[in-house]
Amino acid sequence: MLLNITIGREWAFWTALIMTLILVIVLSFTKKSKEGNRDKLIQTLIRNSDTIYMMCEHDRRSLIYITQNVFEVLGLKEIQGTRSETDIITEIFQVPVVQNELRSWNGNSEYITQMFSYHNPLYQHTRWLKIKIYPFWEKDVQYDVILVSDVTQEHDRQHLLVTQTKDIKAREQQLNQITSISYDMEMNIDLLSGEMEYRKLKEDAIYLGNHQTGKFETVFPEMIHHYVIEEDREKVLNIFSYEHLKEITEGEDLEPVSVRYRVQKNEDMIWLESTAFFIVSQGETKVTILTKNVTEDAEYMRRQNTMLQNALKEAEKANASKSEFLAVMSHEIRTPMNAIIGLSESALEEKLSTVVREDLENINSASNNLLEIIDGILDISKVEKGVLELQEKEYNVAKLLKDVINVGKERVGKKKIRIETEIDENIPVTVLGDSSKLRQILNNLMDNAVKFTDLGTVTLKATGVKKNSNVVLKISIEDTGMGMSEEKLDEIIAQSNTSNTGLSIVKKLIELLKGELEVESVEETGTTFTVTITQKVIDDRPIGNLEIHKTRTKKVNPFSIPNKKVLIVDDNKLNLKVASRLLEPYQVKVETVMSGQACLNLIEKNQKYDLILLDQMMPEMDGIETLKKLKENSKFKTPVIALTADAIVGKKEEYLASGFNDYLPKPIDSNELHRILKKYLQK
Repeated sequence: MLLNITIGREWAFWTALIMTLILVIVLSFTKKSKEGNRDKLIQTLIRNSDTIYMMCEHDRRSLIYITQNVFEVLGLKEIQGTRSETDIITEIFQVPVVQNELRSWNGNSEYITQMFSYHNPLYQHTRWLKIKIYPFWEKDVQYDVILVSDVTQEHDRQHLLVTQTKDIKAREQQLNQITSISYDMEMNIDLLSGEMEYRKLKEDAIYLGNHQTGKFETVFPEMIHHYVIEEDREKVLNIFSYEHLKEITEGEDLEPVSVRYRVQKNEDMIWLESTAFFIVSQGETKVTILTKNVTEDAEYMRRQNTMLQNALKEAEKANASKSEFLAVMSHEIRTPMNAIIGLSESALEEKLSTVVREDLENINSASNNLLEIIDGILDISKVEKGVLELQEKEYNVAKLLKDVINVGKERVGKKKIRIETEIDENIPVTVLGDSSKLRQILNNLMDNAVKFTDLGTVTLKATGVKKNSNVVLKISIEDTGMGMSEEKLDEIIAQSNTSNTGLSIVKKLIELLKGELEVESVEETGTTFTVTITQKVIDDRPIGNLEIHKTRTKKVNPFSIPNKKVLIVDDNKLNLKVASRLLEPYQVKVETVMSGQACLNLIEKNQKYDLILLDQMMPEMDGIETLKKLKENSKFKTPVIALTADAIVGKKEEYLASGFNDYLPKPIDSNELHRILKKYLQK
């Protein structure tokens, strides 16, 4: 049976629409004679859009064009007139996370995208925005088309579970609806004539007096002022005012409305709940207000609320402890991983025999696979919020496929299974995408294939079809295992939609990658899973024969900076060795110390450095505290990079907010180190 799970077509449609709008904007500036008509067309198209479109000259950052929906998209219509569109856009580009992204952008990639929170001091609400920048050139001049979208609703959905947990009033209302089975008093109101009649339904229900009739606007306020305690009178009169009741009956929503309040009886405080029910029929509009004694319910809910609040505090306390534990575990685990990965990568740069190189490649590959597993376990924000994010970067396709094959060979063990491959040698060698999630998908499918195959083969097939600047990768994992019937396959697919099984995780990851999954299975014959995703081509040279492809060649071309001096601060000798080894190709002068205080002592002695790599988790004085003391010296201007194994999601933003110039997580990635050295030392 063939199951096609197609993901991302709607995304492609909206992308096409956005690019069409961008083209219209560009044309409107290249054909000045038609500028007025095109501007009207654009404004018509984006009038109800939730995206702001701008164009500016890249070098001078001068604003050329901006749509007139800035205040509507940002929810700032109330302050329109006090500030200009240019002021608002300038304010957005001053957000630190946007500035940092722009500084690291090479200006040549297809687009830059970043999501961040935005709060205008003249407006009470905070919004979440996403900014995208598309470059284009005209007559050797670079322009930027900038899109700013309101993604507050998408962000709010991620926090819906927390909001529901804290919504104590919603729980109270639900409980009241279930337990409201009897009432003590009744008041009938004719909204056309304004007449009312109040009577007791139970003999001892004298909380609001005895039987009364008359004009509702006169009698009801007198009853409330006479019986209801002063603190609660206003809310009762507002909810059950004659104007409010009429307003409700004139609308389509005739749901009951309720209010709780207190009356004093002798020395006791009595809680009452009154609920208004609406009847509109044959030209008559009537309201019935039923009231009951809910003192016991109120006391019960008070105790429940106290218990829930205490439980919430305990949960938050436990969550804080867990976060602290995970941060420590992340550091403790990633520190030795930094040494394994860093030293193996450094060794692979040397001239090695084929056997030694293959062993080192396997060590490095296994280390990276283990690191990705660790990241998946330790990423608390993803585990608790169910939030998955793309982490796109350049990766070597051959290395990815070889890693998956090696994982399969390790899983085979003593089984009589052969791992075979059919790889298209024309697949581009380097592409842009989230290799971590693709590797997780393929490893999961490879594990599954080996698990359910006792004899025969597990075959990895891969092809690549180029489309403009992209390549469509189709990767299949085919086994000769037990297979399954059509009914069984349907059952497994159905379970994957409601559970957290391996296939469910695969489907979620493929959906995030905007790809497709096909499943074909024949009972007693085998099963084939096929993943299809589109990646951007970075280096279109073919990978060639995978068996002889060397995936561990030099990743970067180091530049020589012998006149530059770098200080490395880390309490772990092995980490100092790894960092120093990775800096050797740049011929930079390196000095190392093992504490924050030692770093401060060097600076106080007027030692000069061009860059400082500062570890965060150190005894006695951590990295943040060390940085704070460094900046107390007004003459200190050296860029300081956070060098840390604390790589949980969100930490980068925290370190940048603490004053670090940049962030370099452990294990140290040679490409990231190259970027930082080029940015801060290559002048």
